[in-house]
Amino acid sequence: MDARAAIALAAWLFAAHAAPAFACGYCVEDKIAATYDHAVLSRAIDRRHVVAFFSLEGTAAASAQLQRELVQALESIRGIDSGTARVALESASLSFAYDPARHTLDSIMKSLNGKLAAKRLSVALLKTLK
Repeated sequence: MDARAAIALAAWLFAAHAAPAFACGYCVEDKIAATYDHAVLSRAIDRRHVVAFFSLEGTAAASAQLQRELVQALESIRGIDSGTARVALESASLSFAYDPARHTLDSIMKSLNGKLAAKRLSVALLKTLK
């Protein structure tokens, strides 16, 4: 076997055993990316609102029903901009926009955690974007 063939064979064997790279879903950036919506962020910036990203904590089983319930819970909280709720159960994250001149993030989080407590869920702030 000549040198080129040996190198090609070695490269093929190496590539065949390499594991593909996937996002872990647990990193802060992955959680933010899962609920990031550029249109929501653009609208929020234009209105001088803030987009908040959260980690969803707890052990509730992911389902389409839970997804709908979480979006409804977010949309029902005073201070969250209508139509901005985003939930990604696969990465256990959520986001929404709000007006910081009218509502504090602490008050919104308190209301949200109150609604989620019955499901044994809570949220932890990951990041805000202005």
